[in-house]
Amino acid sequence: MTPLAELERRCQKPDHRRVGNWMARRVARPAALRITRVVAPCGITANMATLAAWACGVAAAAAFAWGTSWGWIAGALLLQLWYLLDHVDGQLARLRGTASLDGVQLDYLMHHTVNLLVPLGIGAGLFVRTLEPLWALAGLIWGVAMLLITLQHDARAKAFIKRLKRVHGSLEATGGGAARPQPQPPIPRHPLRLLAWTARKACETHVVMNMLTVLAVGQLLLGDSRLLLGSIFLAIIAPIAVAVAVCDIIRSQRQSTVEQEFVAWFRVPSGRELVFRDGWWFVRPVEDRGDGKSLD
Repeated sequence: MTPLAELERRCQKPDHRRVGNWMARRVARPAALRITRVVAPCGITANMATLAAWACGVAAAAAFAWGTSWGWIAGALLLQLWYLLDHVDGQLARLRGTASLDGVQLDYLMHHTVNLLVPLGIGAGLFVRTLEPLWALAGLIWGVAMLLITLQHDARAKAFIKRLKRVHGSLEATGGGAARPQPQPPIPRHPLRLLAWTARKACETHVVMNMLTVLAVGQLLLGDSRLLLGSIFLAIIAPIAVAVAVCDIIRSQRQSTVEQEFVAWFRVPSGRELVFRDGWWFVRPVEDRGDGKSLD
């Protein structure tokens, strides 16, 4: 069996100990490496690991929808396994040299599915337990908000591709133009910024997953058959997620962040400009403006 140190060098991202949330850095990546060490000799591919993670996430949503304390325990455990397998697929891809955009797309599809289905499952479970339809609605609102938060990055990339398809001429792609992944910034001290940071953190996948685990154990220990703790959590997290999603969209539109990031990634060659005319984007010499509208 391959030594862990050698496997870590081949499977982990170059900055795996520095970049990412604390759970990914300190728990999930090291634990997933041990799973990778076991399953790699069996011929398990990265896509197989992604599909296994996908199945765990869907099963977790179904367990929460069961609407019992034990259903929450099962859902929480399945989510923890989902998070581990979500790291195994990337490690297998790097180990075998099979990393591809198709695999990344499959991974993103899996993430978006789980982000939507788990809140729906929680809302459905509370509806089953209490027969109050507002819980199902709250689960739907939370799920859609979580989807909007994570889909913004994908929609931004799609907007890039749409413009590139309409470009006549050549742009220079700048690697890391919009900044590469960086370590987590320090916790802000200003009260309003701290509030915004806390709200955003509350919507991060690993935080939600761990909170659900704590709540599941608490409900079981307290004999909370009506899932009161889960109800309180859903009543709090749903409006927080909506606020984060709406604020992100408004800020992006006001600051034109997509345009700024496009310019950072795709630069116009020296002495030229990018001009929009008749539904197309033209890369042309600066002095030849024609009737178009220059972005410079």
